[in-house]
Parts: sequence; C-alpha cells; structure tokens
Amino acid sequence: MRAWGALRTACCSAIVVLALCSTTVPARSQSALGARGMPGVVILDPDAAAASAPSRTMARDLQRAGYATLTVTHDPLAAAAALERRPSVRSDDVAVVGYGSGASSVLATIVERYDLAVARPPAFRSAVAFGPTCARRYGDWVGRSLAGQGSTGSTGAPHGGNAALRGLYRTPTPLLIVGGQTQCRDLARDSYEHEYFVSYTTDDAFAGVQSFIAQNAQYANVSFPSSQPGTTLTGELTLPAGGASAPAIVISPGTAGIEGFPFWERPWARRLRDLGYASLIVDSYLSRRSSWKNHWRIDARTVRARDLLDARAYLAAQPFVLSPSIGLLGRSSGGTAIFAAIVQDAHAPSTPPPFGLDARPPFALAVVDYGYCQLAYGDWPGGTPAPSAAIGYRTTVPVLLQVGADDTTVSAPACEALAQSARLVGSSVELVVYPNVGHRFDAGVVETPPATVRASIQRITSFLTTRLRSAP
Repeated sequence: MRAWGALRTACCSAIVVLALCSTTVPARSQSALGARGMPGVVILDPDAAAASAPSRTMARDLQRAGYATLTVTHDPLAAAAALERRPSVRSDDVAVVGYGSGASSVLATIVERYDLAVARPPAFRSAVAFGPTCARRYGDWVGRSLAGQGSTGSTGAPHGGNAALRGLYRTPTPLLIVGGQTQCRDLARDSYEHEYFVSYTTDDAFAGVQSFIAQNAQYANVSFPSSQPGTTLTGELTLPAGGASAPAIVISPGTAGIEGFPFWERPWARRLRDLGYASLIVDSYLSRRSSWKNHWRIDARTVRARDLLDARAYLAAQPFVLSPSIGLLGRSSGGTAIFAAIVQDAHAPSTPPPFGLDARPPFALAVVDYGYCQLAYGDWPGGTPAPSAAIGYRTTVPVLLQVGADDTTVSAPACEALAQSARLVGSSVELVVYPNVGHRFDAGVVETPPATVRASIQRITSFLTTRLRSAP
C-alpha cells in the first residue's frame, strides 16, 4: 500500500558531474515492521543533460509511482549512498537503472567475482540496464582476463565446479536487461540457468520496469540474535497485508544462498504473503560474510539448523506472528538443515539440535524439497535404510518431503528409506517422488515440465494450509 500525501520537492546533492533535482512523493508504507519510507532508484545516464535523454522520462515516471530518484552520470555506488542518507528513503531498498554506456556500467557494478574472499550484501535491490554491451567474456566483467589462468580460483564458476565458463555472468542482484546486443539474450539465458537472476526483454515500457523493481521491494532486511557466539543473523522478512497476527514460515535456502533467492525462496515468500502468511528467509551465509565459493563450509546439520531455531525464536517474539503456527520450508542443503532442526534422538545433547525424545521441536510443520536424505545414522537418526525401528528418523513435526526420481545429488531411494524409517517409529513424513526430473526441479532454472512445477507448488500449498489451519 502507498501512503499518498502532498507532493514535496527534494533537491539532490551534486555528488557527481550531474545530479538532477527531483520532486518526490512522500513515503509509502513499508510492508514489514511498520516502518515508513520510500524506495530509491539511482539512474545512471552519461547523457542525462540532453533534453531528449530517456532517463528524464524514467525519473519522472518513477517519482509519480512513489520512488525517490537520483540521476547521475557516473559512480552509481556513491549515488546509492547519497539516497540512503535521505531520511525519507528506505536505506535497504535502492535500485539502479542504466542507459547507454551507463547500462554497461551497471552490469560491471553489480557483477560478483567467484574468487571473493569475503561476501558483502548487494548494493542494490535490483538493476535494470537499457541496451548494455554484453559481448564480453566473464573475466572482462571483473576487470581482468582469464587467459592462461586455468580453472583454480577462476571467476564465473557454476555450482558444479570452479572452471570459468565463457560469457557466464554472475550477480546476486536481480537484473533485467532491456534490448541491446543479441549477446544480451544469451547472457541472460546462461546466467539464469546457473541460478543468477538475469532476464532479458525487448519491451521497454515503463510498466514492466516498474513491476520488476517493485517485486524486489516487497521485503524488509532484518537482523536478529544468534545462539552461536560472534554471529548476528540476517534475513528477508515479508508480511501479508492487513496487519493482523499471522502464521509464519521460516525459509531455509539452498547452497546458492542469496544468488538463488529469486528463483525459489523469494517466489515462495510472495506466495506465502498471498496466502496470508509471514515469512523469513534466513541468510546463514551473508550473516557470516561467507563468499559463494565457501558456502559449503557452513554445515547444514549443525550451524544452519541452529540458525533456523534462532529464526523461530525471533518470529515467535513478534506481535505480527502467531507463535504456535511457525513452520519450515527449505530446499537442497536448506532442507538438510530442516531435517537436522527437527530431529529427535534418545541421546541428544542438552542444546538442540537434535532434540531429546522428551522435547518437541517447536515447529508446526516442515516442507523439505530434495534435502540430503542419504546421511548415515551417526549424522542424524535415520536417513539410510534402518536396521530396526529403534533408529528410525524421529520427529513430532509433520513433514512433506519432495524429490525428483532422477536426482543425482539426493537419492530418491534414500528419501524413500528415510520416510519409511520415520513411519516405523510413528513420525509423519509424507513423500512425493516426481518422475523424470532431477535436482532443482522446482526452481525454474532447469527444463522441468511446467505441470510438475505446478504440481509441486500445489502440493506444498495444500500441505501448509491444511496443517497450519489445524495447528494448536
């Protein structure tokens, strides 16, 4: 919802060669935590001084739609910092739009190196580039050539290894490319297939650009305490409309982390909002400044499982959450973390996870898509064919487990064994195996039949609405 009022004029600071003053609409309400403030947009256009510059029209249309804008000829990061200092602007929600050579500069600004030692949050919520130059190898985007370097420590590595792919463009910032070279379509396709949210269109209508920016402005960045020393956890909180207390879902991302949020986690946050639920995507990686290549070092069964319990404690203390109705939803290693966060063990340590058999995990339900089912018994009770019911996977939390029959990362037979061992000890684990699909079958980045994706979404939606409605 937008809070409209009288127009006011805010003259921009001349932090670069050209900074256009703009008339902005007063703060529209932020969807989360009741905070108020308008989102900001940096417009990067080296030719902004020209009377016919399209950036002028874009600035005017964005202002009318409720955005604070700052048009500059260079240095979009400095412009973003200037916008964030405005009291009326949400400091965690600034997008960037680039024109001409400024569009190429946008791509260079938001590109992520694979060999980063320490990860930092993206500078922009989203980015739009009108007609950038896309005919580059990946090394050109990060300012150095990959010629003769081999694979070790290279940039642009996909999930499967560390070898650079020619042309692969990595960014944790959702990016929309509008027009430009034919290579831009290829760049978007190749990046999207590797879970980097880059899309391409030839439609330069303002409505599409605004929709793209708006859909990435529907959450609030929040911080909350960790039970693990030296860590403050961060996440993306989305609340439903209306302001009443609601059930909440803790979303546990896969190993891709923030790069993968736009494909599965953020769409689920939007679906949950439409269902009337709050959601919190837990960012275990950026909370620890872990670069993408080191995500695997943060153990899902211990560290990330505790993060989910900490997220639950944070949500339970909020007035906008019905604390008895907090569930879990995760995929891949995020699903593995869920398994560990709700498991019960007769020999559990004093601090969970796992929980002792005399203590109930504090969640109403759990949904796991292709979590790592084939762990040995010592890693959690169950997970492999149980020699007896005594060591079956135990939990009092109802679980929906989904996996692809052709998944080469998570064994479907192992998931069947885990579900069977759980049932032998009285736990409720509902297993769905989808034929002819593999890992990430529901993330929108592989050639999965649309009917399978729809079936998965419907199955999860039905499980959530039925179980949360009957939660104590």
